[in-house]
Amino acid sequence: MAVTVKVAAAALPGPEVAFVRFAIGLAACALAATRMQLRMRNRMGLFLRGAYGGAAVLCYFLAIEHLPVGVATLLNYTAPVFTALYAAIFLGEGLRRAALSALLLTSIGVVLVIKGQAPRGSLGLGIWELVGLVSALLSGAAVATIREVRRTDGSWEIFAAFSAVGALVTAVPTSVHWKTPRASEWVVLLAVGLLSVAAQLMMTYALRYVRAAVAGVVAQLTPVTALALGWLLFHDAIAGISALGALLTLAGASWGTYLATTVEPAPLQSP
Repeated sequence: MAVTVKVAAAALPGPEVAFVRFAIGLAACALAATRMQLRMRNRMGLFLRGAYGGAAVLCYFLAIEHLPVGVATLLNYTAPVFTALYAAIFLGEGLRRAALSALLLTSIGVVLVIKGQAPRGSLGLGIWELVGLVSALLSGAAVATIREVRRTDGSWEIFAAFSAVGALVTAVPTSVHWKTPRASEWVVLLAVGLLSVAAQLMMTYALRYVRAAVAGVVAQLTPVTALALGWLLFHDAIAGISALGALLTLAGASWGTYLATTVEPAPLQSP
């Protein structure tokens, strides 16, 4: 999905790409509603999931628009560490002290990635790097919220709330900077939306059976894939100190989330 967003954002504003993504998600939910009854129980939790997730996607897509796709995705996918912290604080899921060391390792890695990508003589912590980090903070909160809401609501209900609130979050910046897509750009936007629907539903379904932190470990496949595809398709160079930073970031995020897993809880009861 990140790669298709990068392709779309070459011609269209990031918020517009995000808005269309959410609109396609709503269309999928409307189609699902013809086959099943959607019942939303934890309305506040669903709203928070949508608000956190919608703002995270907006920030993520803006970062992809202005940064190499691998760097933007790497910054966004430090989120599992924050998910583990949020889950420990608000959901009572265990968190070992060593996970805090992993958070430090992840932070050092992010600093090295940003520094390695910066122009000579610059610290490199520009507005879009900060936007990428904010997307990670918001994504961490969103995934932890899914884990709680999944106790009472189904995958489609959660995805519907995410799409609806996300569309509202992205509607204002989209209306201000709307650019009508050409036919070929609509094809790319459709690919963004369909990949998003598939990924979100699988993630939400999985979070019924695994801890939020475990999902974070698996999610580290995403920045690895984005870095590789960014190099292959867009010739994004991640070398030297940035490569070391990427390795530390991935290692820290995976280590921190793994340390938070201890014993798997029993599967949640179906709503």
